[in-house]
Amino acid sequence: MKRTLAVLTTLAAAAGGILATAPAAAAADGYCTVSKSVSRGGYWTAVPATSGGSTSCVMGRGSSGPAVGELQLALAICYGMDTGGSDSIYGAKTEAAVRSLQSATGQTADGIYGPNTRNVVEWRWYTTIGAKCDRL
Repeated sequence: MKRTLAVLTTLAAAAGGILATAPAAAAADGYCTVSKSVSRGGYWTAVPATSGGSTSCVMGRGSSGPAVGELQLALAICYGMDTGGSDSIYGAKTEAAVRSLQSATGQTADGIYGPNTRNVVEWRWYTTIGAKCDRL
């Protein structure tokens, strides 16, 4: 019984830590779970989005999937940052790269990708004749 209580206490503390570091629900439309193709002036890019298509979403340590992979590509290609590769897992190196970007752009460096960070990230925009890095 004591052992079960200790395990439950540890799990509750871990969950509380995750919830305590998560941004307010009003900060974004949800968690980034997919990538969405965006076109502009003959160029296109893929950016993190919610399952409903909103690009106002949140990712942090432990997130995974195509949305994380797109962020990792943008950080590596457009900024030359080391995200540990494009493995689609938001780990320590991706978090550190996001913190660096946040610091460089005058944001609170919390390592969480949300709407404010999305607004300053330059994405890799492609066209048939080349590519460029630019904001949404």
